[in-house]
Amino acid sequence: MAASALCASCRQLGPCSALTEGNSSREMVSCLDLGSLSNPGFFNYGVETHEAYKKRSLSSDIIEEQKKLQEADLVIFQFPLYWFSVPAVLKGWMDRVLCQGFAFDFPGSYDDGLLKGKLAILSLTTAGTASMYSKTGVNGDFRYFLWPLQHGTLHFCGFKVLAPQISFGPEMASEEERKKMVASWAQRLKTLWEEEPIHCSPPWYFGQ
Repeated sequence: MAASALCASCRQLGPCSALTEGNSSREMVSCLDLGSLSNPGFFNYGVETHEAYKKRSLSSDIIEEQKKLQEADLVIFQFPLYWFSVPAVLKGWMDRVLCQGFAFDFPGSYDDGLLKGKLAILSLTTAGTASMYSKTGVNGDFRYFLWPLQHGTLHFCGFKVLAPQISFGPEMASEEERKKMVASWAQRLKTLWEEEPIHCSPPWYFGQ
């Protein structure tokens, strides 16, 4: 990716046009995540974050998030399903925080990922009903869209992944049904530590 594709000023390391004064939540990748670039002539965010991690020059907010992960035994990702994936703010967090050298390396992925020994679980809500996310439903089996998140991201980084907690269609549900969704999740949280991780392999997602 050319430098100008991400930020017109990355080459000069001046003010980053990817962030404006009124948009400082930092959910998007930016040259401000890094110290000095290892290759100013050709910007590659993955390479630059790896180099910045090794030089300990990542931005302070990324370092703080990485410290939280290092201290955690279990990470719960709570989000509404958005285009069969995570919302942009969570995708940006993954892009920025789960960098090479910290969360994975080569070698150092999947069962040998650098976050191995930790548990992770996706807790999400959908706009559609459970029947819409079945094998015969219009959206297909919900396990299909979990493959890139659970396997390609979490398992890739070494996490042991617990079965997801999915609340289907709370917007269309009655108040009583929503209360049951919350109660079910609250009850599960009491014994979450006793659960066995899923087998993060193609058969779990796509069948035999």
